[in-house]
Amino acid sequence: MTETAGSPPRIRSARHPDRVLLVGWDSADWQLIEPLIGAGLMPALGGFRDRGAWGPLATLRPMLSPMLWNTIATGTRADRHGIHGFTEPTPGGDGVRPVSSGSRRCKALWNIATQCGLRSHVVGWYASHPAEPIAGSMVSNQFEQAVGRAALPDGCVHPPQLAAELRDCLVHPAEIDAAAVLAFVPDAARVALQPVHRLDRLRGLLAQTATVHAVATTLVAREDWDFAAVYYEGLDRFGHEFMEFHPPRMEQVSAEEFSAYRHCIDAAYRFHDMLLDALLQLAGPNTAVVLVSDHGYASDHRRPDPRPGKAGPVDWHRPYGVFAAAGPGIRPGGRVFGGGLLDIAPTLLALLGLAAAADMPGRVLAEVLDAIEPPPRIPSWEAIPGDCGMRPDVSGRAAADERAAIEQLVALGYVEPPPEDGALAAREAAASNRLQLAQARADAGDYREALAELAAVEASQGEGPTLRAMRASYLLGAGDVVAARSIVDALRVEGHATPGIEMLTASVEFAEGRPAAALERLERLAAVEPARGPVHDQIGQIRLAMGAAAEAVEAFSRAIELDPQDVTAHCGLAEASLALGLPGAALDSGLEAASLVHAMPRAHHAIGRALAALGDHAGAVEALRVCIAQAPSWIPPRRELDALLGRGDSAG
Repeated sequence: MTETAGSPPRIRSARHPDRVLLVGWDSADWQLIEPLIGAGLMPALGGFRDRGAWGPLATLRPMLSPMLWNTIATGTRADRHGIHGFTEPTPGGDGVRPVSSGSRRCKALWNIATQCGLRSHVVGWYASHPAEPIAGSMVSNQFEQAVGRAALPDGCVHPPQLAAELRDCLVHPAEIDAAAVLAFVPDAARVALQPVHRLDRLRGLLAQTATVHAVATTLVAREDWDFAAVYYEGLDRFGHEFMEFHPPRMEQVSAEEFSAYRHCIDAAYRFHDMLLDALLQLAGPNTAVVLVSDHGYASDHRRPDPRPGKAGPVDWHRPYGVFAAAGPGIRPGGRVFGGGLLDIAPTLLALLGLAAAADMPGRVLAEVLDAIEPPPRIPSWEAIPGDCGMRPDVSGRAAADERAAIEQLVALGYVEPPPEDGALAAREAAASNRLQLAQARADAGDYREALAELAAVEASQGEGPTLRAMRASYLLGAGDVVAARSIVDALRVEGHATPGIEMLTASVEFAEGRPAAALERLERLAAVEPARGPVHDQIGQIRLAMGAAAEAVEAFSRAIELDPQDVTAHCGLAEASLALGLPGAALDSGLEAASLVHAMPRAHHAIGRALAALGDHAGAVEALRVCIAQAPSWIPPRRELDALLGRGDSAG
């Protein structure tokens, strides 16, 4: 396929890689990886990281895989790419179906590559079914469902003639032998004698991951590609099945089950390390490889209650995933500075010699690129006409395939079984997706639009305490303190004084100008639940506002002790250190906050103030300009920049 007329030119230098490979490990987390690398148990990733650049990757909310992996692929938030959940109503409103590649409203990286005359291989990406007719090949996320069946799901492979070859890549759970199981459950022979055990599910997870890998290695071994993207869901599935048994033992877990399955998570990471090694060998030295996850996974004292009905799958997710990259075009020893999911697509485009678009809100992670200058941004890839391999025909999807996909989502605990009444199921799916879209809009700071989505959900589903609390939080974000107060008062009168409602009430009190009342409420809550980190964040913010900087430092330090990646606490600690006249400590905390989340104006403001106090005029100017770019209407950093530049206009 040739480049579409009118596409921006591909700008390449000798520093650019020949090819780019994107590897997705769902829910991979440095907290689990670091000890394994340190013990020499993940040598492939350890060596890969040493050769290149790495760091944490901030996620978006809600931490829902279909939304996040499409953000990674498109460089856009969920309100633009259109994937808002695991399922969606059918066009006629008489049932539900899995979200599909046809649900995505904007171009993914492989569509852009196709438009620019590049060939791509895409394997298993979330919501890639039916496979899109791109230049290259695509194997959808429903390919694996053919295990044990006579036929592949309709449309799961492009081009269709590739299906016969790839069918041999399907791995059946029965093919997972005892030796493979023993690496995960050393006492499997005894465990298999128990009336209830998880060995069959373990084999299923291994077979699914092995299937994806077999397809990926088959395609990557070919020479005819410029970009490849492979998605492994395995670590997330292993987490939902076995993380409750990971050391240290949770009090809700029996000693017998802990003994049986305690090695599963570490073994799953070591398994993925071996798969990564094979991919790296096949990709070759002239390929830039980028490994990312969409979020992390709770593995320590912050794990939720694993008993049925106590927590949903998303409750196990942590807000920081992984980024690691190596190969041509990647700076050895580079560190990601506040990277996020929105930054992945612009960075991959830069490695391909292609322009990011102005309507992609993320940045190019320039700090990890080695002498590669990203092309100037274009307004939008969506405005460029021509064949990009998007919009496959989804009208003829087989009902049996869709039912099988939904049954798998139910079995994994990602969705509830849909009602038998198709119209009711469609309404519930629509409401669920609007609720998730509301959370995504709030995460972007668009509280008015979030409130509009929430109102539509309430009109359809009624007002429960959870939805009302969300509305109060969004109203507070939008500045409507009076309306927020009305809701929290009503919830408390009705007996819904949960810790979350108490924290929300304290936020309302603070917004009303009553910091002492808010502080008293939060300190009572902290006495009952001392391990709830966000409470200490709030206490620190209020103490800082009241002029008690030393006490604020104590609160923020306690929050960081509970969660070393609490970006709010690091920001607060920087501001409290400035108030105490400790610019060096403030700089350290501000840099730590910005290294976790780059789009954090408070962090850059604190960094700028600290650098100014330390006499680094140029550094202070740069930090304040970043702050102003992220928060144009915030007045204090503008005034401080004016003072540093000795002029009245800080826009330059």
